[in-house]
Amino acid sequence: MNKRLLHILCLMMALSCAGMRSSAQNLPEGLRVMDVQEDTLVLKKKAHAVNNYSMIGFEYGVSRNSMTFNPKYLQQPFITPGFYGITYTKYCRMMGMFPYFAIQVGAFHGTEGYQFKANEETGYISVIENASKAVYEVYEIPVLAQVHADASHFKAFAMVGPYGGYRKSIERVGQNPANEYEHAFKDTDRQIDYGLHGGAGFAMIFSPLEFQVNLRVRYSWSNIYDPDYVSPYYYRFGYPFDFMLSAGVHFQLSKRYGKTKAMIRREAYKSVFESDTEQYQK
Repeated sequence: MNKRLLHILCLMMALSCAGMRSSAQNLPEGLRVMDVQEDTLVLKKKAHAVNNYSMIGFEYGVSRNSMTFNPKYLQQPFITPGFYGITYTKYCRMMGMFPYFAIQVGAFHGTEGYQFKANEETGYISVIENASKAVYEVYEIPVLAQVHADASHFKAFAMVGPYGGYRKSIERVGQNPANEYEHAFKDTDRQIDYGLHGGAGFAMIFSPLEFQVNLRVRYSWSNIYDPDYVSPYYYRFGYPFDFMLSAGVHFQLSKRYGKTKAMIRREAYKSVFESDTEQYQK
């Protein structure tokens, strides 16, 4: 009698667990089964997966301008406003496997330049073309690889990549700048710009808007003048090295979380055609 009762109890428990496991397959979206402990079904929210979404944005900020010279000059970095631009960002998996990756393409307006300061012992201030300061107006197009870490309403990211640009104009400042070149390039000046662009930042996210703060750095590999413009025997180099702090707003062009229209269409297509295929096979 006791053995028969024990067998009945075991059978009831087995059927109960099987029923819970079966019903777990039809759980509401966002839940998943963690464990089945005796007569208790343990559930946990699924971690949100970020879609391969895209967005467009606008940034505005300031630049801290300086240069690396050889031979060296005594410099005083300076701040200029007017750093702004637009960006397009596409979030995706790198090589289809690694998440938390993105490609960003931008178009920016900004400045490069140098400013020399007086030697404390002699009071002498270095000059180039009779100017102790020069400000270049530049346009650039960076193409950046980005990695990011996401939460529901927050994102942190870092990025790096090459850029190409153009030095549109120059303003030379000094006690007695060469008048004809105060706002003009010499034949020995180089206006094509290129180099390395990178940075890091964070975003507060209230979909479909993202509010970002970026700290960018730009190091030019393009000398500002021909290295032998003074002497064919002693080369001179000047490479812009700038920091840009900006804030911006970005608009999501597709959904960051949840099912997109493309996902719903694929599911509908799969449901209809797989159903027709199964009926045909039967």
